[in-house]
This record gives sequence, structure tokens and C-alpha cells, in this order.
Amino acid sequence: MALRKAVILLVDDNDIDRRIYGRYLKDWADIEVKLIEAPTGKAALEACAQGAPDCILLDYRLPDVDGLELLEKIKRVTDAPVILMTGQPAPMMLTHAQALGIAGYLWKEVIGSTRLREAILLALDVDMGAVLQRASERAG
Repeated sequence: MALRKAVILLVDDNDIDRRIYGRYLKDWADIEVKLIEAPTGKAALEACAQGAPDCILLDYRLPDVDGLELLEKIKRVTDAPVILMTGQPAPMMLTHAQALGIAGYLWKEVIGSTRLREAILLALDVDMGAVLQRASERAG
């Protein structure tokens, strides 16, 4: 079985959150993740310009730009799916983000390894049934 590779751009200004999510992403056995970290909107746009990631994890609150404003800019330079993450969910923000075409939405209070993995796999349009079956076969 060929190992699937994915380039994930993680846009979050919180060093601890980036370390935690990075650790979650490195634990995958069937997908080799190349993680690119960006602590600001400017760094995220630069990373997108250097090469399109396969998926983008975007924190809603950044020090230099509003997450929705950055989402609009990102959508102009790449068609990579974007998963919006926030520590303070707001229905109006989510509605606006959905209108801009987010592929997923995660509330930071409940993000764990499994939830993050599922959101990314769905965003990448991976056959979850096949992925879960292989994981079950390895465990059994």
C-alpha cells in the first residue's frame, strides 16, 4: 500500500496550539504529513504563494488580520480546502465562513487527534470507510 502524503498549512498564532496540532498530525500511520506553520496571516499567504498546500487549518483570530478576511485572500490564491478553527464560536462568523466556502469548522475546546483527523480527511475527500478499515486491520 502506498503511503499517502499531504501538505498541511497550520495558521495559528498560539505556539502551544501549533505544537499540539502538529503532534496530532505526526501520529498518523497511513498519511505522511508535511506540516507548514504560519503564526500570522502574512506568513500564511507567503506559504500559499510558495506552493499550494493540500489543506489549511486556519485560526479565526490572528494578530495581523481577521480570520474571515484572510480566508477571502487565501481563496483567491489557492483552492485548497480550509478548515476554520476558533476558540469562541459565533453563529454569524460561521455563516459568513460557510458562504466563503470553508471545508470544515472546529471549535478549539473539543479538538482532539481523532476530530482533527476526521475533519482533514473529509476536507481532502478521502474514503473514510477504507481508512477506518485499514486502521482496524492494523489494530486487530
